[in-house]
Amino acid sequence: MDKLLIFVVLILIFLAMRVPVYIALASSGVALGLLTMGNAYLPFIVQKMFTGVNSFTLLAIPLFMLTGELMNSGGLSNRLIEFANCLVGWVHGGLGFVCIITCCFLAAILGSSSACAAMVGAVLVPAMVKRGYDEEFAGAVVAGSGCVGPIIPPSSSALIYAVAAEQSVNKLFVGGYVPGAMIAVAFMVYTYLVARRRHYPAEPKPTLKSFGSAFKSAIIPLLLPIIIMGGIMGGFFTATEAAAVAVLYCFIVSCFVYRTIKLKDIPQLLKRAATGSCVVLAVMTTASFLGYVLTLSRIPQTAAAAIAALTDSRVLFLLMVNVILIIAGMFLDASSAIVILTPVLLPACAMFGVDLIFFGVMMTVNLMIGVLTPPVGLNLYVVSGVANIDILKLAKASIPFMIMLVAVVLLMVLFPGLVTFLPNAIA
Repeated sequence: MDKLLIFVVLILIFLAMRVPVYIALASSGVALGLLTMGNAYLPFIVQKMFTGVNSFTLLAIPLFMLTGELMNSGGLSNRLIEFANCLVGWVHGGLGFVCIITCCFLAAILGSSSACAAMVGAVLVPAMVKRGYDEEFAGAVVAGSGCVGPIIPPSSSALIYAVAAEQSVNKLFVGGYVPGAMIAVAFMVYTYLVARRRHYPAEPKPTLKSFGSAFKSAIIPLLLPIIIMGGIMGGFFTATEAAAVAVLYCFIVSCFVYRTIKLKDIPQLLKRAATGSCVVLAVMTTASFLGYVLTLSRIPQTAAAAIAALTDSRVLFLLMVNVILIIAGMFLDASSAIVILTPVLLPACAMFGVDLIFFGVMMTVNLMIGVLTPPVGLNLYVVSGVANIDILKLAKASIPFMIMLVAVVLLMVLFPGLVTFLPNAIA
């Protein structure tokens, strides 16, 4: 446990110094390796870092990020917003409903929390404020709704966990549907209650003609999640191949159908997608060698034994893990937390008989609480930036959404079948 303490303290010191996360992880891993084995393992560092990203599955991450860039620049996301407005905008607090529904649509394509929040926030927060919504509430709805992104498949967090834990990507994707739906419903109920209490307006009811026009405009982007998940579940292509299909689909639609993207714009889109991908993949380069060092240091086995000494209850074990994940999510992004904690916690999961597909989905949902909590709180910074809202007021308005996420996690712990029944059905 002394080595684990040293490892954690080193990471916290590096993060406090604002060292990039992947450098903090790599440096702490090297220090731990030197304490454990001396210089003997140093020749393996580069090899292990290479194997950490030498994965066909991880290729889906930059491809889905490029899909997001094509959708945003090609106007596909705006068409989804217009359709969602016709679908649910006429309810009290309708623009809040539009935000949540749109994030669910985008989640089924992008799998990124911050991308959902940025796309939707830039359009809907000003529109909500103009219609009389409090700007903090409007921003909190967007920041909270963005959390659905990494839960409803395809999910970059699920991809990273699948590689780290050597689990089925398809099952992890399918396992996210029920928790994602539960979160969306909870957010909509809360939004409706707040809208009624504060007298937020409903949008005009659409005519049959306007609804048909909006549906016709959105049918092409609406087909994309059906193609992605239908192809994966039907066995026509893998998650990575699905990401490539999504890029090709968005490219053809944006450049040749809608003609909203010029060929000269493509290099800039590729650059933005590559920059975003590097943030995730730089962390993944450290994952393999970090797991290697942790295993040789016997930290996972020691941690599992320590947890087992505290309790023999599966539920209490999962509750303790969730507390650890919430704390980790306050300081680390989801990708980093999964890379660090997965190899440490998996032996304990095996000891308590926890289904690893369930555990991966639970980790993903739990770590979404972190995008709403300072000091990391990525969605808070994104929405604060695009909508010019004070981040402290935004964080306070986001507390109910954090509570709802915690409630969904507790339901998952008490009733794991909510997560596992769909993945088991496709086994």
